[in-house]
Amino acid sequence: MPKIGIDPGHGGSDPGAVAAGGLQEKAVTLAVGLALQQLLQEAGVVVVMSRTGDQDVSLADRAALFNREQVDLVISLHVNSAGTPAPNYASTFILAPGGQAEKLARLIQAEVVAATGWPDGGVRQANFYILRETDAPAVLVEMGFISNPETAAQLATPAVQQALARSIFRGLAAYLGLKPKEPDDIQGHWAETAIRQVMAAGIMSGYPDGTFRPDQAATRAEVAAALANLLAKLNLTPVRGGN
Repeated sequence: MPKIGIDPGHGGSDPGAVAAGGLQEKAVTLAVGLALQQLLQEAGVVVVMSRTGDQDVSLADRAALFNREQVDLVISLHVNSAGTPAPNYASTFILAPGGQAEKLARLIQAEVVAATGWPDGGVRQANFYILRETDAPAVLVEMGFISNPETAAQLATPAVQQALARSIFRGLAAYLGLKPKEPDDIQGHWAETAIRQVMAAGIMSGYPDGTFRPDQAATRAEVAAALANLLAKLNLTPVRGGN
């Protein structure tokens, strides 16, 4: 099985970018990173985390950890920021074109854009430390702009954090030929076919404990998350406002 390095950016005394409302980049990257770790481990992948809590970890220590552990791929998680609130796209960075990192980046970028509905900032090149100093192919995912008020509000929600983790996992799964762990409580259910369809489309997913709970009532948040995923798949812009 592959070994994947996950690098939730910033942490500890380094909050990263901070939204006008106080949301810190380090909190978003950690939430997405931990959710991604769980998805990968459920699929049988060995995961090496640069941090699992709110602690300081230098860039040199992050790269050294991944190199020492001889990971096969590195996924660094960040949130972008700008001097104005207008930018709101998602983008994925690589060190140079033409390699395995670019193949992975394009798969992840497509999934992130499909899951969020954010404008596609494409795959870009940058001389970021984590991309340059890791032995394994590495990509850095900029998960929207925390300086954009609407994006920041979305990034603060567990539903969007989970959607980002699932989208990055789907990109990784496509690259590695993995299949998500199937919930163990849908076989034989009257809605089994429908459940499989919405899961395959990335509209809904199971719970972290490996269940789908098909007969459990959905919360408003879960319904909203599923509908947001559907809107993203249909390339529709959600209507603001309402209850």
